[in-house]
Amino acid sequence: MNRKTLIIGLLIVMGMFMTLLDTTIVDIVIPHMMSAFDAKTEDVQWVIIAYMIASAVSMPVVGWLGGKIGHRNTYILGISLFTTMSALCGIAPNLQSMILGRVIQGVGEGLAVPMALTLLFEIFPPDKKGLAMGMYAIGAAFGPSLGPTIGGYLTEHMDWRWVFYVNVIPGILVVYFLTLLLENVKEEEHDDLFDITGFSLLSISLTTLLIALSKGNSWGWHSEKVVLLFYTSIITAVAFVYVELKVKSPLINLKLFKYDFFTYSSISRVLFGMGLYASYFMLPLYLERLRGFSTIDAGEILFFPAFLTGIVSLITGVLIDKKLISLKTAIISGILIFIYGTHLQSRLDLVMGKTQIILLLLPWGIGMGIFFPALAQVALADFKGEMLRQSSALQNLLRLVGGSIGTSLATFILTSTKDGHSVNMTERISSAAPQITDYMAKVKAYLYYFRSTPLPLLEAKAKAILGFLFLKNAFWISFRDVFFFATVCGILSIIPAIFIKPKEEKSEEGSSSTADDSVTVNG
Repeated sequence: MNRKTLIIGLLIVMGMFMTLLDTTIVDIVIPHMMSAFDAKTEDVQWVIIAYMIASAVSMPVVGWLGGKIGHRNTYILGISLFTTMSALCGIAPNLQSMILGRVIQGVGEGLAVPMALTLLFEIFPPDKKGLAMGMYAIGAAFGPSLGPTIGGYLTEHMDWRWVFYVNVIPGILVVYFLTLLLENVKEEEHDDLFDITGFSLLSISLTTLLIALSKGNSWGWHSEKVVLLFYTSIITAVAFVYVELKVKSPLINLKLFKYDFFTYSSISRVLFGMGLYASYFMLPLYLERLRGFSTIDAGEILFFPAFLTGIVSLITGVLIDKKLISLKTAIISGILIFIYGTHLQSRLDLVMGKTQIILLLLPWGIGMGIFFPALAQVALADFKGEMLRQSSALQNLLRLVGGSIGTSLATFILTSTKDGHSVNMTERISSAAPQITDYMAKVKAYLYYFRSTPLPLLEAKAKAILGFLFLKNAFWISFRDVFFFATVCGILSIIPAIFIKPKEEKSEEGSSSTADDSVTVNG
């Protein structure tokens, strides 16, 4: 492998990192958007939902588009759309234009991220594919984890619109240098018509599913709107499968699932992703809302496991390339360490220091770093051409859907168990009346002697403090329930992983020639 190939790989990862950064960086500026656009929370949330839906809907198109215009051009188109819309979102005068910009930005991400995986798998030689998947895992881990930190810094020291402007220069550099360094090679013949029926059905199914998952907690899971959305998603999904099995040139070739290694790795990815995103969604809430850490401090805490994920991903990739660890061993080891990490998260309490929290999160990061590069290589290893593109798109789509389900279930668990824990705590407190009376007396003494609280207000203020502590503890127990759910998802993901039987490379020479037919490095 020459230096130019490595530079191209880094450019591809850089572009992917930018798009995935936007999945979390915008969360930080939602309050600022509400003020700037004079909008309600439920309206501004569509800035995030629209991006997610557009990304999901556009991912399956990669298989057809990559064959039509070439892999490099598809990736550059995605990054160009994303970069252009980043600039326009930064100057958006109202909420409507912001949402429209985010939709097109999401389309860019939906094209770029799956194609990044495809390109990395193609341009690296057979004995370096583990390294390529490790590099991919770095972008996938760093992007979402650094979003809150970078977003908080830009908002605090510059302006909230810089969360969009920050993408522009890196995006231009990625497009320019990839155009210069990487030759675009198209398939000789690609006259298949676009599967508009399948695309329409899948778009409706994904859109209704993601809206239902995003709005279920606020609208009510049993509300007519949410139930109708779920029914629509299921019906259109069934219709999509029927159409894809009949049509000559399907949007997604469902024959991918006849390969056991692809099917089992896909199921494992969804279950693992549910647990990952459940804990990933809860950790910033725990750090900022329950513990009172600033956005910057919370970002610093989450940076360390993400950084470790990146380092371990590279090491795992190299070990796989050198045949020092098998793909299946890496996958199962990664899941087991991840399970241990989510179990440790259930030990997070209300007084633990910053360093202790970081140390507790490190196994979580290590598990991800081992799991992702190995699973990606298993899912892609036996495919070439259009099947490779479709496999990449499906793996990323499953990541997004699994993450959405995990996040929604985590939110449901957090909100639905809080009241029950509050009741249980009240009952326990009633049985411990002497201790509570003694605690109330100490609180009153503190308020009177150190806060100069007037005597008539002591009782009310002491009860308010006690009530706040009860509520905080109830939330803390609910957070532990979510981390337990993440652990269960990790345990379940082992079951399909056990049945994964990675395909062996046919021959180093054959694989190398296939890769060379797909992508060429200029120079």
